[in-house]
Amino acid sequence: MADQEFELTTTLRIRAAAASDAKALELYCFAGKTAAEIAEELEDDLARTENGEVYRIVAEASGHAIGNIRLERHPRNPEVGDVSQLAVSAPFRQFAVADRLMEYSEQVAQENGITMLQIELSRSEEAIINAYKGWGFDERPVVTLQKTVGDADTVRAPEQEASTDEDPPPEESTELEESSADSDNEGQQQNLL
Repeated sequence: MADQEFELTTTLRIRAAAASDAKALELYCFAGKTAAEIAEELEDDLARTENGEVYRIVAEASGHAIGNIRLERHPRNPEVGDVSQLAVSAPFRQFAVADRLMEYSEQVAQENGITMLQIELSRSEEAIINAYKGWGFDERPVVTLQKTVGDADTVRAPEQEASTDEDPPPEESTELEESSADSDNEGQQQNLL
């Protein structure tokens, strides 16, 4: 039997998500979730779209949602949009579908008064970070601190706590510098929000 070759063509359409996209999104983008979970998320997002809080966008090929991106208005700064859930079905990744989704997201952001897009990623996601940098995102210096509650190593022993009976050492200039540095950090943090 001889090999046969066929040329396939399709039109890529970028549009607002619809509730009927749940099954296709489960098949092509979010295999780790059930169609019911995706349908519930979509329903919630579509309701929030009416309030201008969330914009869910899909890439459609041959009538099936094969790509997705979600843009959510930041709760403390309505001019900032948090980008998430960018996913494209593997066979379509070579056709720059993610680029088209990002372009459309920027257009939706501009039309709705969002002037800045942001995404939070782990440093280990180097390929994804580079993709976002390619779309014009800049890396911001942010420190994330975590503490496990109840961890025995993080509990201070009573002898480590400062005694209130003794006068503190005269380090007023150091305290002033530290206080100034803390307020600078708080100001920077508020600018990010």
